[in-house]
Amino acid sequence: MSSKILLIEDEPMLCEMVSDYLMEQGFEVVSSDSYEDGLSLAYEGKFDIFIFDVKIIGGNGFDLLNELRSSGINTPCIYITSLNDINDLAKGFKSGCDDYIKKPFELAELHLRVDNILKRKFSHSSSDNYVEISPNIKFDIIQKKLIKDNKIVQIAKKEADLLVLFLKNRGKILSRDEIYMNLWDYGQVPSELSLRVYIRNLRKIIGEEKIISHPKIGYEYV
Repeated sequence: MSSKILLIEDEPMLCEMVSDYLMEQGFEVVSSDSYEDGLSLAYEGKFDIFIFDVKIIGGNGFDLLNELRSSGINTPCIYITSLNDINDLAKGFKSGCDDYIKKPFELAELHLRVDNILKRKFSHSSSDNYVEISPNIKFDIIQKKLIKDNKIVQIAKKEADLLVLFLKNRGKILSRDEIYMNLWDYGQVPSELSLRVYIRNLRKIIGEEKIISHPKIGYEYV
């Protein structure tokens, strides 16, 4: 399963070039050129990483990320910038960005920076993309592949997304509403029955004891 990127870039040629390149690398990319569109897309969708140009239509990337951070959205962000002043860079990091890349840049370098942030996004000690669930089960958090007894186990997209959510919130009780917000995109109707099916399927693979039900509240991964 591919990681999802929100790209806000007001230069049409650069936006198309970056989008096409990242999609060729296996990412899902949603792009726009303005502050307002970026805000709406970030609120409505579930993204793994943001890539914002500092100069965008109707505002700037600093303020856009500031507003999202103030709303509790902590998605990692890379700034694309032509700014060189240290004060501008300090402002960027103060607004909550994780990295920046200066124009002009190589697309391969951007790809490396994206991969690096996605790996850091998840807290685990492994030097690769895998999180160990049990001695014989591991999960690739980037490609969203579940490995059991050295064999790939096929799981549905929402089951993979749910497992990522659990791994990011280990030991925390997640309410059904929190899970719905993370698994279902804006405009989709969440289904409690479907959620129960996803939970049941994951338990069959990783173990009943890994996911605890809290009646009338939600679920906890331990």
